[in-house]
Amino acid sequence: MITTANLEKYRNGDFLQFVNNVLELLPQTTADQLNIGSQRTVLQTAAQSFNNAYLPYTGSDITPEIQALDAQRDNAVIGIKMILEAWQYHFDPVTKNNAFALLDILNRFGERIYKLRYQLETATINSIVAEWEEKHSDKISQLQLADWVNELKTSNQNFNNKYIARTVQLSEVETGVLATARTASTEAYRTLKQHIEAHALLTPNAEYDQLMAKLSSLVNQYNLAVTKYSSTEESGGEDQKPESSETPS
Repeated sequence: MITTANLEKYRNGDFLQFVNNVLELLPQTTADQLNIGSQRTVLQTAAQSFNNAYLPYTGSDITPEIQALDAQRDNAVIGIKMILEAWQYHFDPVTKNNAFALLDILNRFGERIYKLRYQLETATINSIVAEWEEKHSDKISQLQLADWVNELKTSNQNFNNKYIARTVQLSEVETGVLATARTASTEAYRTLKQHIEAHALLTPNAEYDQLMAKLSSLVNQYNLAVTKYSSTEESGGEDQKPESSETPS
């Protein structure tokens, strides 16, 4: 028997890669020889449809701009924090107290603002900048941070504008296409799996055993992988920050 794949827990990107791996482990010529050629063909067609539906989520031409603007505002947050932390050791009491007041507001929203989900970071930065400008403009001026704050505010607004533009772009993709394509691929894989197991049972053959062993090994790898990320990041984590090296706190 082939190990059961926890397909419903796979992110969209992982699911697509899993199906492609299955097809790679079972070339069409081999499938034909094992009398499961038609089932493989159905899976390949379904996988291509899913890939076409998934492409807009990963291939948007706006995505690189979003990532660049996110990095820009992250750098502004980190830069301002480092400056304020340094000013806390200033010999002038006014400068020290002003730095402490602004840093206290920044830290109130968390130590790692630059690691927040995209839109949560947007809202957080908006709140910080609003409080700074409305209640502490004198401190910003005294510490000569106006340019830094403006950089943070502008990059955050530009990020939000691009994020909304991509949301509109993705909304133009027909609703339900991705889910429908994934369901079809899931059914095609399970049908293929059932036929392999049935043939192995009714007409024992070393080739079926080898194929089932390979697929079980593949499934085990993917099932293990899905335990390493939270269910809140399902569907490929389209709203997640891209993985990057650790940023100083």
